[in-house]
Amino acid sequence: MAFSAMSARVPSALPDLAGLRGNTIRLWLAGGVVGAVLLLGVGWFLLIRPQTAQTAELRAQTETAQVNADSLRSRLAQVKAQNDDLASYRSKYDTAREALPTTAATSQFLRDVQSSGTRAGISVDGLVVGSPTQVKGAGTTVYALPISVTAVGTASKLEGFVNQLQRVQPRAVLINTANVAPNESSESLRGSVLLTLGLQAFVSPSAAGSALAATD
Repeated sequence: MAFSAMSARVPSALPDLAGLRGNTIRLWLAGGVVGAVLLLGVGWFLLIRPQTAQTAELRAQTETAQVNADSLRSRLAQVKAQNDDLASYRSKYDTAREALPTTAATSQFLRDVQSSGTRAGISVDGLVVGSPTQVKGAGTTVYALPISVTAVGTASKLEGFVNQLQRVQPRAVLINTANVAPNESSESLRGSVLLTLGLQAFVSPSAAGSALAATD
């Protein structure tokens, strides 16, 4: 009986291997979970977070570059439009340059005045050019040439001649005085009229004083 009782108590003293194995597995699993969490945390701070910041910076740089590209495209379109109008700008410049030449060019002006008289149907009898005087210009040196013009014709045709001087011939002029009188062959202003104009033509020389030598 004693031996049987001893034999019956022996198995209860042996360790529970299944329980130990289960505890070990649970510990390994818990350790693995903790290790994975730590690994993810370290990976986030060391790898993922810097990459995210770099990606955000690159995105901002890309947006800035896109804005600059759009601005450059807009400017390029403006320049292209201006280039398409280059011929028009050059024509306007040439017109302005004829109105305000760099030399007195009185011989050319005389031809233009005579052509204006021919178109108006009157006769230009005289053109006298005085000494140039400097006038105040907007940031540039400008000279005024006093010119006296004498023309003969009917009143209506002389009116057309004055319009030719101011609007048609290329040189910019300022009419200061205008005197009319019956011509020698006429006794009233209804017939042949003598018109004397006092005007100024302007010069913008490329070098100071060049207008003084240009009264050819």
